[in-house]
Amino acid sequence: MNGYVNVKSEIGRLKRVMLHRPGVELSNLMPDYLERMLAEDTPDVRRAGEEHDVFANILRSNGVDVVYIENMFADVVKDEAVRSAFIDDFVALGVPGVSLKQAVREYLRTVPYDKLFDAVAKGITRSDLEGIGNKPIQYYVKEDYPFLTDPLPNLYFTRDISFSLGTGIAISAMCMPARMRETLFIRYIHKYSEYFGKGKVDLLYDYNCGDGIEGGDVLSLSDKCVAIGSGERTTVAAVERLAKTLFERGYEKVLLFKNPNTRTYMHLDVLMTHIDYDKFLAHPCIAHKWFDVYEITPAGNGGINVSLTTDSVERILERALGIDKVTFVEVAGGDPIQYRREHWNMGANSLAIAPGNIITYDRNVITNELIDKAGVKVNPIPGGELSRGRGGPRCMSMPILRDEIR
Repeated sequence: MNGYVNVKSEIGRLKRVMLHRPGVELSNLMPDYLERMLAEDTPDVRRAGEEHDVFANILRSNGVDVVYIENMFADVVKDEAVRSAFIDDFVALGVPGVSLKQAVREYLRTVPYDKLFDAVAKGITRSDLEGIGNKPIQYYVKEDYPFLTDPLPNLYFTRDISFSLGTGIAISAMCMPARMRETLFIRYIHKYSEYFGKGKVDLLYDYNCGDGIEGGDVLSLSDKCVAIGSGERTTVAAVERLAKTLFERGYEKVLLFKNPNTRTYMHLDVLMTHIDYDKFLAHPCIAHKWFDVYEITPAGNGGINVSLTTDSVERILERALGIDKVTFVEVAGGDPIQYRREHWNMGANSLAIAPGNIITYDRNVITNELIDKAGVKVNPIPGGELSRGRGGPRCMSMPILRDEIR
């Protein structure tokens, strides 16, 4: 253990987690451009923030050190050279056109270090460029769309843009253009923040590897086995690349869940989360194995063995965890109407604080009752606004430290 990162399960007692409180970037969602932003509604930002505070306070009351990505980032860009490098990288990544790049760079260099996160996240508008000298043509040409760089309204889903495995972290390679710039914050935090030893933490996957992968698809089952979903946001090639990296670090198996390339099955963690030593919260597609599961193991000379298993998902997970019996708590009990409703509101997406102690959205009443009957403690949080972004408690959290399972 390096002292910075340690995540060898989904259920070990949570010690430190990275969040982002929804803010100004969410208030810039415009109804006519929701699809462009991967959004389906315009949440009440004030209430979303209040709901998020309930989430964070439950974590704190359970002894979790809650750190915010916006504060970590502000701390590293206090350094003028780091701040200047970030601005150059952001302009190169997210701003089209030579003159607009120059203008945005000039504008961002006037922004105080502790306001830089919001300045980038909210989206840069024409009015932001009023005070600069040489204005680009985009400043003068009238458009219905007010942004010169898009807002980043998905930032509160910190799990997607990075994830911890073992004593290392991965910086996700985002599949959707609307989210690609979010990883830039993580790159700078990894490289310069004390929380990650100023770059000392092992980087298991980088944003520029070329194959898309997102943290919502990656579940740490143990220090020997990882489950990864491949579908809309994570490619099979990325699973292979990460698997080989993990095998070099002592992991013994990767489970590849091959899900359809649709938003319904967006990430593995919207279909399944680990909630106790022997229990999983699961969508019917997992509980009844509607899709293929492959077991990947290391072979000689850096190769891999790939086997399509015909076993049930329960049996696959029993082997992975080395236990006799795995039980599924099925979303809404599998009722054909209600499971679809509660899946839409992230019924399977829970965050474990400790074995048998989880956080869920309070609106998934049927599922929460079933979890309680299974002997697992439910800490429900309001999600009327947060859930509009189509993510749940696991999506909104990036664990950095967990106790190891005893």
